[in-house]
Amino acid sequence: MTASTTPARIEIDGKIFNPYSRDFIRSPWATWDKLVKEYPVAWHKDLSMWVVSSHDALMDMLKDNRFSTNYKHWEFAPLPKPVEQQNHFERAIDAGLFAVEPREHLRLRKLTMPAFSKPVMAKIDAKIRDLIVTCFDEIGTPDQFDAFSMIAEKLPVRSIARMVGVPTNMESFFHDFAVNVVKATRINLPLKEREKAMQDTLPGFQYFLDIIKERRALPHPGEDFVGQLVAASDGGDSLNDYQIVSVIQAVIVAGSDTATDLHTYAIQGLLSNPEQYKLLAQKPELMENAIIELLRYGAFGKTPQFRFVSEDIEWRGQQFKKGQSVLLNLTAAWVDEAKWPDARKLDIQRRLDGNMVFGAGAHFCIGTYLVRVQGGLMIQELMKRFPSAELVNGNGDVDYDYNHHNARRINKLLVKTNVEAARKAA
Repeated sequence: MTASTTPARIEIDGKIFNPYSRDFIRSPWATWDKLVKEYPVAWHKDLSMWVVSSHDALMDMLKDNRFSTNYKHWEFAPLPKPVEQQNHFERAIDAGLFAVEPREHLRLRKLTMPAFSKPVMAKIDAKIRDLIVTCFDEIGTPDQFDAFSMIAEKLPVRSIARMVGVPTNMESFFHDFAVNVVKATRINLPLKEREKAMQDTLPGFQYFLDIIKERRALPHPGEDFVGQLVAASDGGDSLNDYQIVSVIQAVIVAGSDTATDLHTYAIQGLLSNPEQYKLLAQKPELMENAIIELLRYGAFGKTPQFRFVSEDIEWRGQQFKKGQSVLLNLTAAWVDEAKWPDARKLDIQRRLDGNMVFGAGAHFCIGTYLVRVQGGLMIQELMKRFPSAELVNGNGDVDYDYNHHNARRINKLLVKTNVEAARKAA
């Protein structure tokens, strides 16, 4: 009889990490610190998945194709269907950047590049700037306002709707589509909830497929984002309808869901650190760095992203089995002291080389530009309108959506404008 050389599986449970706990959602820092230092790679017995939390481990995993983005590699994924039996959601997912093999992923990235060119993005910048001014006009000059309901709930969906050509009277329809696209592939949600979300996406997919059909029928499909995707060509190669709609839905997810949290956490971070708020007003050239640092510092994720093990692997001393799921605990890595000294300090001048705020490797976030533009323009307008803003009662009377599917979603953050005090002082 020989002794086993297989290392014991490192395991945790809900007592160590419960992403649905109200205490965790309000204050995750001690939990993340424990995971990063003591359990950087561990099997979660209650969630039935691996949890990877440290910066260096996640950086390695994000660049390792054996950990697939395609949820069809999950052991509990729905059985594959013939193409003729698939609905619009299923066909778009199969054609998308998260489902295709690496070579096809590179092809799609190359073909979609013109849609993300500087001229196209500059037009989007101008459209978003107008929306942000309008949003702050709606706020006016009250003694206080709720940053969630007045900014975070409005700007992301309006911005992304403008980008993909959705009329303003369809914003509610569009918002529901964006939420359901995210929920439909969230493996942490019950099967029935995922299936309902998938069915609820179908009118949205049909809407965009109709738009694509209309654009193809024109002599020129247009110079905007959708037009560039329709016109994309490389040596006779082009995108089919489902590849185009998959890119649109990927941008929608990044530009609406993530950006909602960006707005609230950026305002919370800056107004909780007034010296940084003043510094950014004095040095607006720091804005791009500040956006990344505010996202890192806020660390709003609850169950950020997943990967799926495509083959049996020994990785970092642990045995990963084909089909198992992995929670990429990215927001824990954003505050990993081994990478970010004084991680709980907001420093908009911090060197952010090697950050994973927008991912890393082949699946670096496709909506990065849109999120940064939204955030930067919103902060500029906030500083312009309310240079002496504070959080009400020092914390904004902050509250959270404790049932949100993947984020520590702030749904109340009260801002004191101090406009009247400034008038009196003048």
